Amino acid sequence: MSILDKIRKKKDDKEDVKEDQRDKKEVKEEKKVEKEAKEADKKKKGKSSGKSGKAKKVSREKMPVHYFELIKKPHISEKALRFNNEDKYVFVISSTANKSEVKKAVASLYGVVVKSVNITKVPSKPKKFKGVPGMKSGYKKAIVTLAKGNKIDVMKEKK
Repeated sequence: MSILDKIRKKKDDKEDVKEDQRDKKEVKEEKKVEKEAKEADKKKKGKSSGKSGKAKKVSREKMPVHYFELIKKPHISEKALRFNNEDKYVFVISSTANKSEVKKAVASLYGVVVKSVNITKVPSKPKKFKGVPGMKSGYKKAIVTLAKGNKIDVMKEKK
């Protein structure tokens, strides 16, 4: 390698370093512009750029609109029928329902005073049907305790 080649190589290396530095600066500037654009979009929508610490609101798409969509059906089993003597009733409910919604729904649908609500999730389980593996679907159920003197006729016949 001749001396001229070495000098040319050093110049090329210096130019490459300068180009790399320019590229890094350009990338930083692009990121900064993108960040400013995002903040401007948030301000247009009425959101603050920082975290506000407020609880997230559940979208209306997930929550059923009517109470009869929250409570799917009464859950009838031996244990549930024993609960009826203690003024407790068991219902299969929507997977998005919470205690306060279930309390309002039972009070409005059945016209009773609800004392408390307990909610539990029944998990899905693997099962076999005629040797074919499948899954038994899980669900969410609510145990509703009524105030004394209130009753719900769960086994009422439909006409």
